[in-house]
Amino acid sequence: MAGLLNSLTSVDLRQRGPLGVQGDLGIRAGTFEQSLLLIDGVQINDPQTGHHSLNLAPDSDDLERIELLEGSGSRIFGPNAMAGAVNLVTRKPLYNSLRVFFGVGQYGLNQQRLSFGIRQKNFSNLFSVGRVSSDGYRDNTDFNQFRLLNKSELDLKPGLLSLTAALASNAFGAYKFYTGAYPWQYEQVRTGFARISFDGKGRNQFRAGVHWRRNFDRFELFREGKGWYEFRDGWYVRAQDTAGFPSSAGLIPYAGHNFHLTDVLGAETGLSRSGFFGRASIGASWKFERIRSTVLGQKLENPAQVTGYDARYGYGDTRNHLNLYADYSLTARFFGMSTGALLYYQPEYGWFFSPGADVEIRLKESVRLFASVNRALRIPTFTDLYYKGPVNQANPLLKPESALNWETGVLFSKQGLQLRTSLFIRQGRDIIDWVKPIDSVKWISMNHTRLLTKGAEFNAVWNRSGISKWLPHQLGFSSSFYEVSKQEGNFQSAYALDYIRLKLNFSGVHKLPAGLGLSWNLTYRDREGGWFDAGIQQQQAFEPVWLLDAKLSWYYRSWKLHVGATNCFDQPYYDISNVVMPGRWINAGIGYEIRFK
Repeated sequence: MAGLLNSLTSVDLRQRGPLGVQGDLGIRAGTFEQSLLLIDGVQINDPQTGHHSLNLAPDSDDLERIELLEGSGSRIFGPNAMAGAVNLVTRKPLYNSLRVFFGVGQYGLNQQRLSFGIRQKNFSNLFSVGRVSSDGYRDNTDFNQFRLLNKSELDLKPGLLSLTAALASNAFGAYKFYTGAYPWQYEQVRTGFARISFDGKGRNQFRAGVHWRRNFDRFELFREGKGWYEFRDGWYVRAQDTAGFPSSAGLIPYAGHNFHLTDVLGAETGLSRSGFFGRASIGASWKFERIRSTVLGQKLENPAQVTGYDARYGYGDTRNHLNLYADYSLTARFFGMSTGALLYYQPEYGWFFSPGADVEIRLKESVRLFASVNRALRIPTFTDLYYKGPVNQANPLLKPESALNWETGVLFSKQGLQLRTSLFIRQGRDIIDWVKPIDSVKWISMNHTRLLTKGAEFNAVWNRSGISKWLPHQLGFSSSFYEVSKQEGNFQSAYALDYIRLKLNFSGVHKLPAGLGLSWNLTYRDREGGWFDAGIQQQQAFEPVWLLDAKLSWYYRSWKLHVGATNCFDQPYYDISNVVMPGRWINAGIGYEIRFK
């Protein structure tokens, strides 16, 4: 999944570990909190922190496609799609089948996956379960992941009835993940999701759905367990090291781990009508968010027990969101347009109006010009508002951030060649970021006054099949260049100003004789900004890096074998402060598919 997302031109997946251990999804030089993630069109962002938004991301084998919306999507999806949105569309089984996969690799990598697909006349069901684990590429980078997905669809005469359920568990050594000052961090996350929806048919289409998402997060600043820190006589101790924080009065003992439990309950409904004069839609959605935590939120009168642990949720908060929208689109022979607006309400922040419009002009069958302007917003997360730690201080008075996005570009498509180039400007106001003043040891959350982002993107894909077995089946090249203005002042930015300034991406898919296939992806990244190295107590700049991933596959009847490697050049690099990513990592796997009636 990480490789698929990073191959997209405008996407910056800043990882703290491989294979989806933990990653922050950014789009067009925006922060990970400004990007919206959807699965089958349903928002799954976490209100505690955007670090958890990818928890439920399906395995790539369970995906039909990835849809990328570049630029503001607030009038379509609501708040938080300020820089863009990614929609992961799960596949629908085309036939009855059973798939099994086993994989191994360096650093004790171990993978198992099973999926079962049913396709009948008007019913389909996809069930998938998988596990991935590793001993880690250095101390405290081990991980153990589990994912389960079930998607059922019943095609009725009035419309499509869908039921989706997903579970994910992810436990990992978080070496310097959130601060370099305390390297022996550990985190365990468990996420559940369920949704039922109905999508009508015909000229007048009615749709409705409800969903629920729960996320449990246990974070250990000092990892507890055998060989790590153990609780003795009121202290966490590891060999000669006592967990705590130095002060003028002596060592302040580490009080214990942080626990967070978030619930999101949502409901949406809409009605659209198609006709000669285009398509008109109206709709509404409501979302309720709740957090119970040992540190985040306002103090609770009645603390609740943390299930399974000797701890209590002493803090919490709730909030409601209401979205009302209207949209109109028209497609003619040489012209297409879409315009609409979102009216958003949140009791603490009031009303927000988010209008927008997209226009497309077809000069020829192969050439199209497009332009758009949209307004967007993002609401602070509970971490932005409440988190306090040894080196962090949140601000409960944060305001929502907003942006006005302008874009124009051209599309060309002919005889297997597809080209796309675009220019955009994002005018941000009250941008939320964690910053560290030059004379402070703490990171604080604040609103920047203004932030101006300018960018240029180019994409080219060439598909050529059936001419020669040795010619590439597909070749791709893309590039992106971004420039973000900086607010005056002596402070270091944690996220808003650490963006990929220049990105080049080359990719290829080769169908070779004897059932062989080769795919590769070569990326150049030049990241703006820098970070403070806690080990040597010096400021460091992000260094440009070339990264190559490659996979050789062999197909024979129902069998598929592969050998692959990530970071083939064995380059040391950082996506996030203090967290060095793994070097060359070789893996192999074997899969088998059974088809039946």
